[in-house]
Amino acid sequence: MHQNEFLYMFAVVGAGWAVTYGMRALPFLLFSGRDRQLPPWVERFGNLVSPVIIAALVVYSYTGLAWRTPWPYIAGALTVAVQLWRGNPLASIVAGTALYMCLLACGCQTDAQTLSYDGTHPLIRFTARGIKFQDEYVSPAEAVERLKKNKVPTSDTIHVLVDPEYTDRHGLWVFQYNYLGSAGYRRVLFVNERKATSGVMRGGRRFGR
Repeated sequence: MHQNEFLYMFAVVGAGWAVTYGMRALPFLLFSGRDRQLPPWVERFGNLVSPVIIAALVVYSYTGLAWRTPWPYIAGALTVAVQLWRGNPLASIVAGTALYMCLLACGCQTDAQTLSYDGTHPLIRFTARGIKFQDEYVSPAEAVERLKKNKVPTSDTIHVLVDPEYTDRHGLWVFQYNYLGSAGYRRVLFVNERKATSGVMRGGRRFGR
């Protein structure tokens, strides 16, 4: 977990604490005095502040995250449990956030995968040993499945890096038409260290650019 993420989480906790206690203190400052009582609507509003802050933190913690195991959800359950047990917003927020950050540091959470691909970072590579998708060897069908799984648009140009040792041109043709083309990926760019050739399939024919 990066230092900036720790600082951001502490800032969130600090902001939650400041808002919670600031909102609770404000009515007493405005309506203080022997003969002055808090209006009922102010008391109701004050009782809603803590649940809203805790709900916002829970939503932030679990939005856009891909969890490896269900255990990190214990952090949210701990926050709710401490709040119900102690009725103390600060204690519940600190307890849940501390456990949440410990789980992040232990590798229980991964960010949603974001692929970076272009002419410099091709997703697919043909080697003498087989086809690689990023850094893992896969079958031709698995390579196409991973494009779909990662929601790579069919309108994008698919860069395929071809190692100099790979000489099976028929294999490239089969992969382009029988696999990529059948899945809707009709813009293919073959790249090697010396040059790049591309093909756009139209009516079953290949037109070089």
